[in-house]
Amino acid sequence: MKEILKITTLVTTILFCSVDARVRPIGLPKSLLECFQRYSQNPYTKQYPVEQQSLICLQRFTWMESKTPCKKMSNTELNYLRSLFNKSKNHRKKRATQNKRKRKEYRSLTEKERKVFHDAVLALKAKSTSNYETIANYHQANAGQSAHGGPNFPGWHRVFLLIYEEALIEASNGKLSGIPYIDWRLDYRLSSPGSSILWTNEYLGNGDGRVRNGPFENWVINRTTLVRNVGTTQRDPTNEDSVAELFAITSARSFADQLENVHNIGHIYVGGLMNSLRYATYDPVFFMHHCWIDYLWWRYQCPNGRCRDDRFVYPGTNRDGDHAPTEPMDNLVYKGELLTKDGYDRRWLDNVEYEISPADCNENCNSRYATNGLECVSSRCLSATSGNFSPFEKRKKRSANRRNRHLRKRKREVLSYPVQNIFRVDCESDTTLWGYIPVKVVYVRCTDERVYNSFTVKNGTVLSSTAYDFYDNRPEIQKIDRLTLTGHPSHFKNCTADESGAFKINVNSYGLNYRGNYEEYAIVDDRIPLSSAMAYIAVKRPTKRRSSKVYLTAFDGCGRYCTPECLVPGSKPPRYEPCTGAIEIDAKRPKGYANTFDDAVLMYFNFRKPGSFPTFNERSVPIVFYCKRNEKWIPAP
Repeated sequence: MKEILKITTLVTTILFCSVDARVRPIGLPKSLLECFQRYSQNPYTKQYPVEQQSLICLQRFTWMESKTPCKKMSNTELNYLRSLFNKSKNHRKKRATQNKRKRKEYRSLTEKERKVFHDAVLALKAKSTSNYETIANYHQANAGQSAHGGPNFPGWHRVFLLIYEEALIEASNGKLSGIPYIDWRLDYRLSSPGSSILWTNEYLGNGDGRVRNGPFENWVINRTTLVRNVGTTQRDPTNEDSVAELFAITSARSFADQLENVHNIGHIYVGGLMNSLRYATYDPVFFMHHCWIDYLWWRYQCPNGRCRDDRFVYPGTNRDGDHAPTEPMDNLVYKGELLTKDGYDRRWLDNVEYEISPADCNENCNSRYATNGLECVSSRCLSATSGNFSPFEKRKKRSANRRNRHLRKRKREVLSYPVQNIFRVDCESDTTLWGYIPVKVVYVRCTDERVYNSFTVKNGTVLSSTAYDFYDNRPEIQKIDRLTLTGHPSHFKNCTADESGAFKINVNSYGLNYRGNYEEYAIVDDRIPLSSAMAYIAVKRPTKRRSSKVYLTAFDGCGRYCTPECLVPGSKPPRYEPCTGAIEIDAKRPKGYANTFDDAVLMYFNFRKPGSFPTFNERSVPIVFYCKRNEKWIPAP
């Protein structure tokens, strides 16, 4: 009886809160809106799917707004970092009498080389002073001011890589030859990039949520668990076209800007900690990714191995603020010793040698890269997949192929994995800091992308077709087409719906007056012309003193924009009108959010009594997203 009374009290409370919530639409920050407008017109990015353009701007906004480090570095830590920098400088001076550091693509390493690298990272972290954590904390909030968003970006990170590399070589007792890099083009060439061998126990460990296997399993750094969400938000990694366009740029300044865009895509693709300025370095993938970014810069500066003097000249001017040529490099222990222009000094490459990536191989690839991490034919390489992996590198190819077929049959494909959020608000990660709001998505089927195996019947004959199915039969479907007025924007390569018709809509939140984001998705039915679904999205829980300002976005599984419409306060029945997607939530009653996920569900589904059929409380939904492949995506100011 007491339990029933508790449930009845909860139901009464939810019903009481069903009046218009304390949520109101607001405008977007000027800098974020200007970034959207700039990238929608940028010749190098406007052909990207809208989700990719939007995420680049959101990441830049989030990183540039992070101005206060969560942890100040001690003098002991600073002295350790300075010693690594000095050792790196000394090695550079002695380059004529020693071997250069050799950096290879991670999957081209032999099993022995891969183990040396893994052991070096683990040894660095195992130190009682946690030297890995010390270096990782280097890349903190105020690094965003001059290390990102301008021409100093590649130079700052080149020096940062040399410091990390010095620490790894020292931790390996000189066995490590250099940091390996990850060339994401090898993954893009797969029909399912998430199946890359990168995310296996023998390589980097799983990519779906908390890292539970591999060399870095169960990692916790500075009370933060290592988390990845590979391909959840950014479905595709960087492709060949993006890199080709990068190398076609003639201006060093434009190159640095576009290189940072390519860099951003990698962070978003891996997701989890990699999607956070403060925590990205806690994943060893960070340094491997940045090593690839440096590889691309090296190839631009030294095409075909012949370095060009003009590409080692710093392109910034005195009008560039923190990126001006004579500004000190932010957040580095040798502040004042190095200026931003020094990051372009050719001498940083004196002791570094890159092995050409397998992605750039065009002949004899199968003999040049004979490792289990790659699948190479005479003129093309791509990543091996989790279904193709064999722990026996010397096994004959024919035997491996038989094993591969067996593994592929057993592999179970899924539409998506639940997202493991890190629930970070500013400098804390804790679920109790967040509240939840119900969000609805309405989806219009894209009839020209898939035909489902269900057709109309006439006189007992199934009228099969390659153009349309029962659910979008012509001419009936044209009535709905005339009402929805869909467009044809760019989309990701790998974006078809599940064979059942299940289709994912990504719905995310980004703090505007707090640092933190939340990723979620809703599942709609792609078979039918119009469908809807609910998602429950986390936002920072407002307080009596401070409301929460948050930007909500939705994109379909192909990276196409879903238009936001916000609830008109006091409208009966509930009515929605176009808005930016940004809202402000306060803590006044009646609350416009729930403290827990299940209470957010009960904001929308109302029960008059236990066991009764629920009614739907549309007035509890502050924002609805309309996914109809709109080609105009810049939010209204």
